[in-house]
Amino acid sequence: MDGDEMARLMWHWIKEELIMKYLDLPIEYYDLSLENRDATEDKVTLEAAAAIKRVGVGVKCATITPDEERVKEFGLKKMWKSPNATIRNMLGGTIFRMPIIVKN
Repeated sequence: MDGDEMARLMWHWIKEELIMKYLDLPIEYYDLSLENRDATEDKVTLEAAAAIKRVGVGVKCATITPDEERVKEFGLKKMWKSPNATIRNMLGGTIFRMPIIVKN
């Protein structure tokens, strides 16, 4: 799942140079850039979360959660929810605020 700004560029490089050269797997692609979330009325985030649920795995690049300034800057239709929260809620996930330490 692509994200925004420099993280998007770095993720593209990582995929091309470090992952795709060594894996022969079918990959589903979702563009979670702020522009695409706005263009799809955030449906792309719901589709990405449904795909993670169906496939059982997903890798998400960093995304922008818009505030009032970003709504103006990008000319957004509205202040969309955090894609992290949307995906987490659809998957029944949680946020860990402290590290989980496991001893072997």
